[in-house]
This record gives sequence, structure tokens and C-alpha cells, in this order.
Amino acid sequence: GLEFKLVSNPSERSLVLANQGEVDGEGLRIAGLGSQYPHLIQVPERFIGISFVAFSKDALITLDQSWESLKPYRIAFINGWKMFEANASGAKSITKVDKPEQMFRMLDGGRVDLALYTRADGIVLLRGLGLSAIAPISPSLKDVDMFLYLHRRHEALAPRLAHALREMKADGTYNRIMFEVLAE
Repeated sequence: GLEFKLVSNPSERSLVLANQGEVDGEGLRIAGLGSQYPHLIQVPERFIGISFVAFSKDALITLDQSWESLKPYRIAFINGWKMFEANASGAKSITKVDKPEQMFRMLDGGRVDLALYTRADGIVLLRGLGLSAIAPISPSLKDVDMFLYLHRRHEALAPRLAHALREMKADGTYNRIMFEVLAE
């Protein structure tokens, strides 16, 4: 019964704005951000599961030791993506970008060895950019449940939002919407 307006900001700025209360909430974030962003309340229902992966032009690269496997490589990821900031710090070099297109173009141009992103979004973006020589490496670095967050002034809405998500999943509405979004 509530309406919302979707506002897009760069990743780190988006978290800061939500934490400061300049926007009402934040979406698709890993669990447990409340310690770093104390004014954000996690909605207690998984929104979606996401596979975080490395993309490469070199089909011979293997990352079978998860985050440890990144050490010999020059990597790029989006500034503010906490999963990568927390786990990829041991890489040979790290480049943080504002937009995923930037890191995939860097990868295509040989300026980095790996671009860290989500599997599904990366595949769609690479198709759109016409970069067919780049592919995700298996296995994923991490499979994660992603959550919505609300600014603490809306804390009372968190259980209602979680309940609405559970109902949408149960009646098929969630799957229908996700299918439509992913088909675009």
C-alpha cells in the first residue's frame, strides 16, 4: 500500500545518503551493514540471491581458492561495493570505478586482469557492450543473499515490507516481476 520513487546514485554515495536520511532506504545490499551505517535498518527478508564473480578475457585463469586466488591479479570493482572492499584487498592492484562499463572497458583494454561484479548483471552488460571475449569465471567468489535497508525513521515499516515480500514470493508476483526485469 505504499508508493516509492527509485533514485539512482553511485554505490558509496547511495549508502551515505540513506544513512544520513536524505533518502528513505537502500536496496540490494549484503546483510549486516548496520554496524558501519548505524542509521540503516535491514529489512528481515531476503530480496534476492546474487553470485559475485570475477570476469576475465583469459580463460585459463582459475579462482578455486576464492578471495585468496585474487592475489596475483590486477582487479577492478565498483567503489562502495562492500563485499569486494572487505575481501579483495590482497590483490596485486585494485582500481575502483564509478560504473561497471568502466571496469569492463579496462578489462577489454588490458588495463586490469579481472573485473569483479555480479554474474547475471555482468553477462547482460557485456552483451550490450559487445564484449564477447570477456566471460565470468566459475566458481563464483561468493553467493550472497541481498537485502533492502530503511533509514531508522522508517524502522516500523521493516516488518511490513518483509511480510509483503514473503507474500509476493508465495503468490508468484515476485517471480513474475523478476522475470520481466531480467528479460529487459
